[in-house]
Amino acid sequence: MNKKIVYQIAILIILYFGYGFYYLTRKSFIFMLPHFRLNQTSTFNLTKNDIGIVISGQNFAYATSKLIGGVLTDVYSSRILFGSGLFLSGLLNIAFKKDIQISSVYIYSCLIGFVQGPAWPCCAKLLQNWLPKSQFATWWSILSSSSNVAGTIGPIIANSLALKYHWSYGFMIPGCICMTIGYLSIIVLRNKPSEVGLEDFVLDTQSVENIQEISFYSKSKQLFSYPFFISICLCYFIVQFIKTLFSDWAHIYMIKSLKLSNYDATYFLSIFELSGIFGSMVSGFLSDLVYNFRRKNGKNHCSVYNRMLVNMGFYLGLFLSLHLFNYHLDPKINRINLLLIGSLSGFFCFGCISLLGIIAMEFTPKSFSGSSHAYASLAANIGSISAGLPFGYISKLYTWSYGFKLTQMLAGTILLILTSCFFARSKFEPYLVESDRKTK
Repeated sequence: MNKKIVYQIAILIILYFGYGFYYLTRKSFIFMLPHFRLNQTSTFNLTKNDIGIVISGQNFAYATSKLIGGVLTDVYSSRILFGSGLFLSGLLNIAFKKDIQISSVYIYSCLIGFVQGPAWPCCAKLLQNWLPKSQFATWWSILSSSSNVAGTIGPIIANSLALKYHWSYGFMIPGCICMTIGYLSIIVLRNKPSEVGLEDFVLDTQSVENIQEISFYSKSKQLFSYPFFISICLCYFIVQFIKTLFSDWAHIYMIKSLKLSNYDATYFLSIFELSGIFGSMVSGFLSDLVYNFRRKNGKNHCSVYNRMLVNMGFYLGLFLSLHLFNYHLDPKINRINLLLIGSLSGFFCFGCISLLGIIAMEFTPKSFSGSSHAYASLAANIGSISAGLPFGYISKLYTWSYGFKLTQMLAGTILLILTSCFFARSKFEPYLVESDRKTK
């Protein structure tokens, strides 16, 4: 077998399992929440405010570190950053002791969020260096599904370990595996083919001579002058907010408020993540299908317009799924209906997340796509952070049910804004349109 293919397979396997365990160790605390609150021997009693602080703190640290990590991957070795981050994540999980104090929980959640920030930038850099551009997007989507797989099987494994042994095993075992993969990553991974005597792929260096002609401030000001782009950021914010509610709050909400069994709540979370894999892939396939069909028939061939058509369908599906969650989920619900609501929620939620990232990048030419995607991602990160402490505070003042229903009202308002901006016939590719005018 070709030496380069062997390295490619080995690197893809390490990245897939490594990124999956990154996600698993980051969510270990969330998976163990029911056992913290139900275990009478626990030395600390978590309140809703405590849980909110943990979720917001971890998401804030992760978002900040992710921005820093993107810069570090251009300067330092992605192999070292990826492997050391995995090793430290596992070490922090193992250090989570039975008699830990609540103040230490806050520090733990922030630290594990911070050390994991460079993970995805490292994956992107290694994929870019080891794969031709024609295969880059395909493997990007496959690699990103590793977090969904971890989110699917993680709660089941963690719950089984906690019930059979002790909740601390839900931290120690994933932590040990994570440290092992981190060590293997440093040994196996290579930053680029030339490090092992192979020829590097020639990157498609598109002309960027005009990128410095517009200042960062002017570019940002012009970008936010378009209502459609603002609606993209708002949509990204609420979708990520809803995703965080389902992945971080729904589990404990169903057990404590709806009095569902631990197994039913775990199955809901697992089917939510599992259906997200198919939602991400189907949304991308449908958006390409709609774009190619409309272009062949001489209709609007703007990729942003066509992808947003599909995204609006997925967003409407997510809104209806949230409605089912709020008004049709009760202690007497049968397991089939419970899993149906979970699968619909995950399918439409992750489908929206996948499309919104693409739409934000395609809204401008490639020379400006980084800035537009960065702003949209910032809105998504704010959504994740807002679903932590602020949501926990609202649920403490009122109820969890009130918080979920208030989220649905906010999602409906943003749906109206998104629809009005979409049908306002505003420019969908502002910089590109202006550039085309100058060349005519």
